Amino acid sequence: MKIKEVCENISRMTYAYINPDTKQPTVVPSKHYKDILDQPVEVLVNDQVKKQFLNIMFKQMKTLKEEEPILFNETLLLMDLNKTPDSLELNEEAALKITATELVESEKTQKKKFHLVDNAYLDSYEATKNDSELMAHIFKEQQNDRVYSVELDEMEMEKPKSKGGKKNDLQH
Repeated sequence: MKIKEVCENISRMTYAYINPDTKQPTVVPSKHYKDILDQPVEVLVNDQVKKQFLNIMFKQMKTLKEEEPILFNETLLLMDLNKTPDSLELNEEAALKITATELVESEKTQKKKFHLVDNAYLDSYEATKNDSELMAHIFKEQQNDRVYSVELDEMEMEKPKSKGGKKNDLQH
């Protein structure tokens, strides 16, 4: 399908979603999807690469935490204290091990109530996540940041179409 057809179909699918709060269909004009799909492929790839990198880091950290929970917590404490293992005095090393062990034990006893991150940040995350005005502002800003101009030289414009027939609209 061409981009225009894809956007219209996505818009229809979105409309079919009934918002549980408003009990109304979700209206997203196909132009919104066209603006996103018209972006250069590099921008979309960059976002996907960042998300994949985050996923890799998450899995690695989760594995480290499961395999060596005390060392994992010691590392987090060192990062929070802005210190390196080599810079610690003897009393700091002892305090680090004791505190990391306390963290591991607290997590075992508190289970899902345990958090590595300060509750103020968790509360901020929840408030931000649920602030629809802020989210609308952020997504509008991002949409405005994704406006690009592409200049084609005359040589590119005169290239014949490939023998395979129609040109793929998703290539830039």
